[in-house]
This record gives sequence, structure tokens and C-alpha cells, in this order.
Amino acid sequence: MPIQKPSDSSAPVFFPKENYKISKYMDLTKFISLLQTRSLFFCRLDKLEDEFEARLPQLSLNERNSFIHDIHSNIWVKENPNKHIEEDIKNNEDSDMRNKRINCVNCWNKYHFESYALWKIYSNQGIMILSNIDLLMESFNNTAENIYLSEVKYIDHNNDYFPHNNAILPVIHKHKAYSYEEEIRLIYNIGYDKKDLHYNWEKEKNKMGKLLKIDLNILIDKIILSPYSSRWNFNLIKDLLDKYELKKEIFLSNLIFNK
Repeated sequence: MPIQKPSDSSAPVFFPKENYKISKYMDLTKFISLLQTRSLFFCRLDKLEDEFEARLPQLSLNERNSFIHDIHSNIWVKENPNKHIEEDIKNNEDSDMRNKRINCVNCWNKYHFESYALWKIYSNQGIMILSNIDLLMESFNNTAENIYLSEVKYIDHNNDYFPHNNAILPVIHKHKAYSYEEEIRLIYNIGYDKKDLHYNWEKEKNKMGKLLKIDLNILIDKIILSPYSSRWNFNLIKDLLDKYELKKEIFLSNLIFNK
């Protein structure tokens, strides 16, 4: 199914306004998995190391708790309102956690030039895939699942704000400490797709997330070899591409200094 473009009835994502270049840094193990499965891996948000993932900023959280307090204090419950306030706050916190568990993401970076930082963090001995927004979207045309695409907006979780009553907004905001990534995020909500907001991951072979089929021939424009990689990796990557019948050019990193 094609990636969902924003409409009046769809999730309010930050959809890219132009066709710019994007990159994905990965180690050799993940690259081999990509070739073998012809799928991109979508990781559960609650399995990512960033503790701020899908978390409301403090001002939004305060507003939601204040709203709960006002409702129970002034309108609905006259007897023991504090008990009901605590229960509703806990229910909302549980809902936030479920939202993290059922949303899975596959992450790319806006590409201007190669990044030493991103090479070091994600692909010390691996490769970088170069693509663009149009190719990314086209590669999902025959994918069965519903996918959203959004740029990530970076915020200060202590001082910034966004409305607390939409489940997608925490998914497309991240802590500004990660702003150097300029992330473009593919989002798959397995809970809504399976009509089960309490989705049981124990039934999955991989409990960390989902592999979703894509067209690799469309997705990949170029493959760049890490500047930290051994030169023999060039032949290894070439052999892998031949084995999996993927006709793509391989380039050495521009960050390799040729004496």
C-alpha cells in the first residue's frame, strides 16, 4: 500500500514538502538482512534507547493533568475526586506506554553530505544507502501495510509544547539533543493495523518490531562504503549485491583521504 499522504482525515504528520536526498547508515549485518528479506525493519518505539521517545513534553503533560483535575473537581465526580483524578492520570500514562509499544519506526536522515558522527554511531564498518523521498515512497507501493512518513521535529521537553490529545504527535517529535540527525521517520502502527491497541508481541518471531516488504531496486540509489571500513569490504559488498541480484553502484566514502 502506498505511503499515506496527509489529508483532512489522516494523521497530522510533517510530510516532506520536496524531493530531497536521504541516507540510511547501517552495519553489514543489517545490510545483509535487508538484502535477504527485501524488507525494512521497523523498530518498536519502546525498544529504542532514547527515553524521551513518544513522551509528552512537560507543559503538555501538565495541561493534560490539569484538564483531568478540572473535569473531576468541577463537573463529574463530587465524591472523592482525588481518587478518580489519580486513576485517570494513571490510565493516560498506561495509554502513553501502549502507544509506544504499538508504533514502530524506520529512520532515515536528510542528506547534505556525509556525517562522521552518523558513521560512528550507526555504521562504523558498514555502508550508507542513498535515496530520496520520491524513491522511498515509490518503493512502498506494493507494501501491504499502512505507512506514514514524517520529518521529525526537535523540542526541549522541559519548555516546549504540543497538543496532548493526538497519539501521532509524540511519535514525530524528539528531544533536541538528537537534532543533528535531521531524521525522516517511517511509521507503522501495528495496533491500528491489526485493530488491537493492546497488541501482543509474543506472537511475533521478532518481538522488537516488524519487517515490511519494499522494492529494493527502487529504494536504493547508491551505496557508500564507510570511511572506517577495510578496503576488502568493497569486494564483499559487490559479491553480496551479485548474489542477491541487486544492480547498484558502490562508492568509497568522500571522507577517505587519498594520499
